Amino acid sequence: MVEMVTISREEFDRLRESLPAITDRYLFDVLGISETTWNKFRKGIPVKRATLDRAREKCARWRITDGSAIQGELKVLSR
Repeated sequence: MVEMVTISREEFDRLRESLPAITDRYLFDVLGISETTWNKFRKGIPVKRATLDRAREKCARWRITDGSAIQGELKVLSR
C-alpha cells in the first residue's frame, strides 16, 4: 500500500517561501509538483510520501543553487 502523508503549516510556509511566484511553472520547476498537489499541501490533504520527498529534495536543490538555473532560463526566454 502507498504511504500517504501531510505536511505541517510550517513546512508549507517554507516551501512557499522558496517559490519566486506561485505559478504552475515554478511549482513544477522548483518543487516538481502540480497545482493540484500544491492545493493538497495547502489544504492539508494527504499526498504520496514519494511526492513530498521529491518536493523536499527539489526545494533543497533550488535553495543550494539560489534558483540560478531557472532564472537563467527565464532571462534567455525574455530576450
